[in-house]
Amino acid sequence: MPTATTRTIPTPRLRRTAAIVACLFLAATGAHASDTAQLTPLRDNTLIQTSGSPTSLGAATSFYAGRVGSNDGGTFRRAVLLFDLADAVSAGSTILSATLTIRCNRVPPGSPPQTFRLHRLFESWGEGTSNAFGGTGAAATPGDATWVDRFHPGMPWSTPGGSFEPTPSATRTIGAVGSYEFASTPELVADLQAWVDDPSSNHGWILVGNESTLQSVRRFDSRESSLSLRPRLTVTFEPPAGNPADLNGDGVVNGADLAILLGQWGGSGSADLNGDGVVNGADLALLLGAWD
Repeated sequence: MPTATTRTIPTPRLRRTAAIVACLFLAATGAHASDTAQLTPLRDNTLIQTSGSPTSLGAATSFYAGRVGSNDGGTFRRAVLLFDLADAVSAGSTILSATLTIRCNRVPPGSPPQTFRLHRLFESWGEGTSNAFGGTGAAATPGDATWVDRFHPGMPWSTPGGSFEPTPSATRTIGAVGSYEFASTPELVADLQAWVDDPSSNHGWILVGNESTLQSVRRFDSRESSLSLRPRLTVTFEPPAGNPADLNGDGVVNGADLAILLGQWGGSGSADLNGDGVVNGADLALLLGAWD
């Protein structure tokens, strides 16, 4: 008759000790260097306020933000930008900082420095093939974002001019032609962290200028411009740390990993979590402390 095997269940004291040992182990091995990624927009566009047929600048080499002069009706321009984080920032990463650099390439004569704000967008939007040199834009093409529509024709914004978070994520004063950086803020970091955690929530930012003053508008290089002039998002992040106790690599530490450890008991192998050359109780304590 086979002899019954008795397995000792870890006591609460052992489990607490294991957890402490595991914390020390992970603290010693989990630190790793941050990474930095630089991205150019996946798409950008200009929302052009108009009382006539909708216009847009989906394929133009520039976008606009601010208010135009009285000769052009004193209407508003708002720029929308979207950066795709998926290929550059691994899922589960922690965002440490984020800066956006844009280049102003035209300023109305005599216009003093103006404040521009970045706001997180609540809704998705499109970029069509409309193209024009000036800020009045060209006739909107299918899929273009306009002042009224997120996707032209017939898919409107909840609020004309874009639906966005009222509190800006970053602000910057922009004067003469040149490059300007929206420095990292807790709000910018929070935006990117939310987009990494839930990519479906990433609708980018809207750039809003001083809409109280005529001729506050600025023109900026878009993603269709030369590579060195395009908007650039610089993201510093900490990739997710791998758990050495996840022996089968399925993302959790559970009975399957315990089975691997017990199978290597007394020998060596991947279950030698503390690297002392033998799989034993010390490694079991580490695995139990990391148990999911």
